[in-house]
Amino acid sequence: ALKSVSNRASGMRGIPAGRFLQDSLTSVSPWTTVFQIDNQTSQPVLVHLARNPLQPTCEDSVEYQVPANSDYSLASGWLKEPRATLLIRTGVDSAKLLRASHASRIIVRLAPHGISVESPDRVEIEDFPDPKSVPGNDTVPMVLKGETFDYVPADAPVPVPSVAEEAVNSIREQEASGRGLRSAGTASSEDGAGI
Repeated sequence: ALKSVSNRASGMRGIPAGRFLQDSLTSVSPWTTVFQIDNQTSQPVLVHLARNPLQPTCEDSVEYQVPANSDYSLASGWLKEPRATLLIRTGVDSAKLLRASHASRIIVRLAPHGISVESPDRVEIEDFPDPKSVPGNDTVPMVLKGETFDYVPADAPVPVPSVAEEAVNSIREQEASGRGLRSAGTASSEDGAGI
């Protein structure tokens, strides 16, 4: 029976069979940590639930998009570490490693250069040593300042703009086209007045 699960799992969305089995067993673990993320921002926040609490990386994590302006519950099954281990990108050069205990609440808010993460409960929050390895969603204040979470090497192709960048660019284009119409109308009336 396990062999058929392995074969079937290896073809599921590119998840290796071992990780699929680990995720499946974690979801039915008799020991589960359930916690809540209160996203108080106006856009989704990217959260990575690490599979390995001792050596957390984004490559070995489950990615969640926490919806904007919402409370979002997550469950993490465990065997040795009862706290859920999370990675969240908080700034251009910063990311946080969180260890959330059962029934804890994590609050995410906008900050001038990204997001802030805090908790009124028993959540250990520390700086993650490799912030550029943690993906995140750009915030509108970041985009307005020309900042982004995306690390782009010099020889890389031009990246696709984020949702926040597209929204800001759209507003700027609308404002520019509105100004262009007003100034063109002013110029034509001046031309007509001079005749």
